[in-house]
Amino acid sequence: MPDIHLTVDDKACVGCALCADICPTKVLEWSDTEEKISVTREKECFGCLSCSEICPATAISHTDLPLSASYYHDRYALELTAKMGKPSRQLYVPDDEEMIVGAMKDLGVRLLSVASVLKQTLGSSLPSVGTMAGMSLDAQFSRYQPVTSLEEACAWITKTFAPAWECTFAIDNDKLTVSVDKCYIRTLCRQESIALGGDLCTLFYNYLAGYFSKVAKKRPRLVESTPGEKQCVYNVKLYG
Repeated sequence: MPDIHLTVDDKACVGCALCADICPTKVLEWSDTEEKISVTREKECFGCLSCSEICPATAISHTDLPLSASYYHDRYALELTAKMGKPSRQLYVPDDEEMIVGAMKDLGVRLLSVASVLKQTLGSSLPSVGTMAGMSLDAQFSRYQPVTSLEEACAWITKTFAPAWECTFAIDNDKLTVSVDKCYIRTLCRQESIALGGDLCTLFYNYLAGYFSKVAKKRPRLVESTPGEKQCVYNVKLYG
């Protein structure tokens, strides 16, 4: 990795010394005699950007800094934010095709790591984590009109989970059949040679069930699940 270079704009610097206080490797130093910030240990910089983030005057800049790809930010939103004031971070936003491939791989690593850690720490309580996450999702998606029927709830959930998951719902009184055609988890399992029906599938179903319980105001109980290479089917009994 090339050396990272820091520049402090003395004319912009307000002398707050926040950058020197926050730097974990003490790259920057405040001089009482000169009343300014100096870059004294540049080779110790590893690019955490703490100094430039905290600087109220945007007086610190980095060059030769390898930036992580920002897969989960919209380019237009970032540009709009920059026009309104100081950008929150220095970001590298790849092109659309590169972004999709990179984001899929990045998200896959995160999901596998999270599932593994949760399984080791929580054991049989793993499903409840997915359920609580799904229930919390309801608070993040505003609905301007209340859902008035089970059919409407299923249509809303289908729209919410697309395009990562393509879900269809079949209702028969208190019985619900959920068919999942396109599924990111299934794609990830195939790429990583992971058997279907494992921890990731458990988390996904309970995530879906938790969200369903909040939107539809019904308590779902899984009766049977059938994982498949092209379609997974969940037979559910509804209460409430």
